[in-house]
Amino acid sequence: MSEVNVDLKETEDSTKEVLTPEEMAGIERAQKMGRAANETSPFRIPTEFVPLPSFGLVYPPTSPLHNVKEIELRYMTAADEDILTSRSLLRSGKAIDAVLQNCIVDKRINSEQLISGDKNALVTFLRVSGYGPEYSVEITCPSCGEESKYDFDLSQLEMKTLDIEPVEPGENRFPFRLPSLGAEIEFKFLNSAEEKEISDAQDKLKKTTRSPVDRNVTTRLKNTIISVQGNTDHTYINQFVESLNVRDSRAIRKYMEDNTPDLDMKQEFNCVHCGHRGEVDIPITVGFFWPDE
Repeated sequence: MSEVNVDLKETEDSTKEVLTPEEMAGIERAQKMGRAANETSPFRIPTEFVPLPSFGLVYPPTSPLHNVKEIELRYMTAADEDILTSRSLLRSGKAIDAVLQNCIVDKRINSEQLISGDKNALVTFLRVSGYGPEYSVEITCPSCGEESKYDFDLSQLEMKTLDIEPVEPGENRFPFRLPSLGAEIEFKFLNSAEEKEISDAQDKLKKTTRSPVDRNVTTRLKNTIISVQGNTDHTYINQFVESLNVRDSRAIRKYMEDNTPDLDMKQEFNCVHCGHRGEVDIPITVGFFWPDE
């Protein structure tokens, strides 16, 4: 997929706030109520098996996700909508994660341990099954620059499966040789918890340094590269990334982007202003999970 971040943890609200102990307790109560409703309801809630783009190949043998090609999800309920409209959960960025965890049938699975592409596939299923496949969003035409509302069909998104081999079966470690330096590195695909840590760290850095420079490239490389020529020392890797030349930096990022198991968020766009037709990246906005009534 493109560099557009479709990890949906950030779609609820752009401003994160620190929650009070009372609000945290409220979040826990909402999650417990959702689980209790699932377990005690006399009505059978439909479920469906949703394919994972990774085929479960990046999870260790000790994980309930190991070699799991699909996960059983139940459909969202009105009780889940209570969570999606909870102010505390929205402000904390936990609303979608809480609903996803509730809807995963196998309670051994922790949604935060899902790599981002697998999580995107599950969350998109919940969105389509709950609100339908139509997704209306403002698009800026790449040809004429005019904006218009365009309807995408989320049910037609294609899945990018994992097509490269890990270093060892059941390990989230993949090799790549840098074209300029010739150095052999290993990288991993980030899970939901790691993505959140990066996002929080970047937010904190911006607030403390007040720097206008986004360190997205180096921060992500420092967290995805796990060894350089067999050296796994974090300090060494960080220094290596800081001095990495642009050619090698772009090469590793493109390789990871091309091979990340995920949903392909590109779809055809037809501009009503100039008639331009072509593929565009579907932007993820708050309307993804909170469509207009």
